[in-house]
Amino acid sequence: MGKRDGERGAVAVELAFLLPVLLLILIGSMEYGRVFHVQNSLTHAAREGARNAAIHWDEPAKLNVSGAALQGTSLVGLGVAVSSNVASCAPGRNVTVTTSVTLPSMSGFLPPGLFPIKLKGEAVMRCGG
Repeated sequence: MGKRDGERGAVAVELAFLLPVLLLILIGSMEYGRVFHVQNSLTHAAREGARNAAIHWDEPAKLNVSGAALQGTSLVGLGVAVSSNVASCAPGRNVTVTTSVTLPSMSGFLPPGLFPIKLKGEAVMRCGG
């Protein structure tokens, strides 16, 4: 049972049809994992910044919300913006820390900024413990 002459290029044609779909699924799952990781890091960074503000609200020398939020995370170099309402922090009131970043799409597979992904992390804690 040998191959017929009419079926010689069938495998190459099938591969040409299926390879782009398979690559799209592979790259899409990699991008989803990257975005999920950055979102988790943003939420963790906001929580750390809010914790720092809630504990050190009355000690200006130790109060560094941005430094606490970005310390030890994988967000270094992404241009993360950190905002908070620490100025209105007093016992019994809440402090809110928000982190945000815009990721370029597709890790270099498409031109940067073609489909930007905007992510935000937010945390709220009571000031003064």
